[in-house]
Amino acid sequence: MKPRTPIKALIVVFLSFALTSCGKTQYVVLRNVPKYPSFVVIPANNYSHEVWFANEIENAIISAGVKVVARPVTKEVMTEKGVHGAEGIQGSGAQAIRSAEAKVTERYFAFDEITADYIVQTFTTPEQQVKFTKKESMEILAVVTEIDVLNSRSINRRSNLWQHSIHMTLDKMGIPVFE
Repeated sequence: MKPRTPIKALIVVFLSFALTSCGKTQYVVLRNVPKYPSFVVIPANNYSHEVWFANEIENAIISAGVKVVARPVTKEVMTEKGVHGAEGIQGSGAQAIRSAEAKVTERYFAFDEITADYIVQTFTTPEQQVKFTKKESMEILAVVTEIDVLNSRSINRRSNLWQHSIHMTLDKMGIPVFE
């Protein structure tokens, strides 16, 4: 074996130092991750495109091998609200007052009735977004956006890109992923 010259040894030491010091170490604190965590996927609202996207994300989570529970039933509250400017309505007396009242139905999910450990909320506008929240503390643990998915290096179909991003997010949260 040929003896190393001091310059070659210096280059090897420099490269070794450069390679080890360029790496960025990130620490993730995992708090109280259940052994078998459960998830529920909630769409932003009941529009068909929102429910479709929530179902797509639900499938991606199921494909990771974790437990997904059914989303809670939508609650409805009907309220009567007066219409501003009722005095300008054509008609007389009681008829004008009746037409000035409107019934509004508001729909919502009762978060306090959710039995899952983690809540996954999905939104389609202004961009597709998936938000992971720990139910116990209501702490938002991760937000994955359409930009994150499109920037991934995979060349698979869009749903597979979401699946890959969801699996990576679960893994970073300390949830074992079984593919």
